[in-house]
Amino acid sequence: MECLTGKWRYKEEYDYGETVGELSLQQEGNRLSGKIIFTDRTIDGDSYMIREILSGTLDGRKIKLEARELDVIHSEYPLQYELDKWFGIWVDERTIIGLSMDAQGVEGFFTFEKE
Repeated sequence: MECLTGKWRYKEEYDYGETVGELSLQQEGNRLSGKIIFTDRTIDGDSYMIREILSGTLDGRKIKLEARELDVIHSEYPLQYELDKWFGIWVDERTIIGLSMDAQGVEGFFTFEKE
């Protein structure tokens, strides 16, 4: 049986910049949990690092992940960051693609690639 448990490289593009990082994911039946750590680089040149704790579900090939809490690991200025959600399709054993959205309504296109 294929399993989502493991480490995944994370890349996302959105209107204001791009994000790269790593997702650690655990699958138990159709329930998902894990954490994601990423660096966000805006088109203005700002950069910050975030860690989010996730929970989610797997329904067939559809994946929904939702951040439950977050920590700002590094930022050169005070940062108000909103929790993220990811809605994806498990394309094959090594690839998940989809759309993300934060609580402010900023959307992006992401890829998770299994390591």
